[in-house]
Amino acid sequence: MKDEKYNWQKMKNKVLNWQWFRDFFKITIFKYFVTWFALVPIFAKLSQYLPKVIRIQLSHYESYCINLSLPFKWEILWISSLLFVIAYILYLSFAPTFVKRYFSLKDYRDYEHSPRWIVWESQKLIKSDYVDLDKFIGRMVKKEYVYKVDDKSSFEDKKVIVDKKQTHLMFIYKNEKYKFSMPILIDNNEDKHLTEIAVREIFWEVFARFSASKFGVRFAIQSFLIASLITFSIPLIQSIISGFQYLLK
Repeated sequence: MKDEKYNWQKMKNKVLNWQWFRDFFKITIFKYFVTWFALVPIFAKLSQYLPKVIRIQLSHYESYCINLSLPFKWEILWISSLLFVIAYILYLSFAPTFVKRYFSLKDYRDYEHSPRWIVWESQKLIKSDYVDLDKFIGRMVKKEYVYKVDDKSSFEDKKVIVDKKQTHLMFIYKNEKYKFSMPILIDNNEDKHLTEIAVREIFWEVFARFSASKFGVRFAIQSFLIASLITFSIPLIQSIISGFQYLLK
């Protein structure tokens, strides 16, 4: 059982995270795959009645042939672009908004959020069914941003409470009650320096957990991208071989 858990964790670590996919899909050159996917059916329809070879008569005794056939099958390239488009659609549909919106802590700060806003983002994380809450809550407790409460009265799970000094996230995890509050108060007043440090630390904790979420979808995206790369390499190699053959004639 322990070995199975270790192997499962090892496989999960090999799957790329949402941050990598976000950066990858931002690369302009790969967006041409989407364009190719759209244009190929039109190209195929227009060219289906064209001859493979066009003969041009330069004079009564001299003619020239133009070979219109490609050194590779465009259908393979279209399949490659189809696989890429499927991966891209999965990314757009399932990538966490937090990862897509904030490329870095600088991006987060550029929005000029109140220090309280990270509490609302943490609530979204706590409510998610696809993140490693053990790791998130464990680290937040260790860093003393989240702490257990002994409140005997009942409180609504995963609820955000706003008061004059702080915004609080109350939640229950493994039958224990927890509380997370921002900004940081010292002597009942906000400590801006400690609050700034806390926002930085908590941002990366939230970012890391969202980035590693939804393993199944990330695995599917990575599989489609690998398949797209393999099918793309076939016409690429055929084109390279054809080019060398032409040069060596």
